[in-house]
Amino acid sequence: MKIHHILLFCFLSALCGGNTGLVSAKPTIFTGAEGGDGTIMCHFSSSGSWKFFCKEECSEGGILVKAESDTANNGRYSFEYKSGSSGKMFLHVTIRNMIQSDSGQYKFGVGKSSGPDSYCEYEARVSDELDKNTGFIRTNVEGETLSKPCYDEVNRSRFFFCKDDCKKQEDVLIETDQKKAQSGRYGVEYIDGSAYGLYVTITQVKKSDSGQYKCGYGRALSPDSSKTFSLIVIEAPTTLEPTQTVRPSSTTQTQSPTTLETTQTLRPSSTTQTQSFSDVPHQGSVLPLVVCVPLVGVSLLVVSLLVLYKRRTRRNMLRNTTEGTNKELSVIYENWDSVPTCEDNIYQNFDPTKTDKH
Repeated sequence: MKIHHILLFCFLSALCGGNTGLVSAKPTIFTGAEGGDGTIMCHFSSSGSWKFFCKEECSEGGILVKAESDTANNGRYSFEYKSGSSGKMFLHVTIRNMIQSDSGQYKFGVGKSSGPDSYCEYEARVSDELDKNTGFIRTNVEGETLSKPCYDEVNRSRFFFCKDDCKKQEDVLIETDQKKAQSGRYGVEYIDGSAYGLYVTITQVKKSDSGQYKCGYGRALSPDSSKTFSLIVIEAPTTLEPTQTVRPSSTTQTQSPTTLETTQTLRPSSTTQTQSFSDVPHQGSVLPLVVCVPLVGVSLLVVSLLVLYKRRTRRNMLRNTTEGTNKELSVIYENWDSVPTCEDNIYQNFDPTKTDKH
């Protein structure tokens, strides 16, 4: 294969393939009542002595609460770091007496004093049309997929998913003794070893899906344990363009995507309702930035020089065929090691811990 063919192949591969390092930033949305309180929680597999609760970014001016202790508060904002029934650690963050200016994006996580190594993020919306006691309500845009954990309970042999109060058979969406089941747009799946156990899904959500749901263990009309949650579905904007975030190489760790909801624990043996909050979707793992666009100019320049050189060499071959042939081969082999591959450039040029050695 000619050297300029190799360069062109590398150049096109850089443009058309590979991980570009662009992460689609689309936090989970929750709607809270003006004047009410809202709590979110997230499970972290990594550890860190410092806990953070931030608006927008965890930098100066954006940090709402930061402390090494397991509980801390700053005015209307607070967090609590504690273990769940499964023994896994969860960070709970709360906004009290919500006002319209609380609408926006939030991050919370654990890490070092300089910033969180792992974090969850969500978008909060404040509405004056909700009851103050509703807390945060999961909010989806039409066409999205809702995924909701129902936690891990003692009975793992039978699962159900209902709409409304689940008092009559027509409210039951799914009832099964299988670990995974689907009925139209509704699904349930029990995942062994996961943080929450049972997960329910609704694909292609519609505005008519707004309402209250119940999921849990046992029989739907006489459950062993259950969780209730509310869902708001809003219209998709006329032009919905996901934000693209360029993330350079970093030590920040993120978790696998899960779901963040507001739920209530309902047990037949007790009238007590315990309000809890599930997990926020984490950002996708931050990978080294992969951008080969700078190869464009370099590749085209090298190809042009090689083409000109090859034409000049062919003219020389008319005078001395043997000498010209040896010279062309020596150019190819002499320059082969100095022509970087796409993979070499991807990590060398965009790793901020390395300096340019050329």
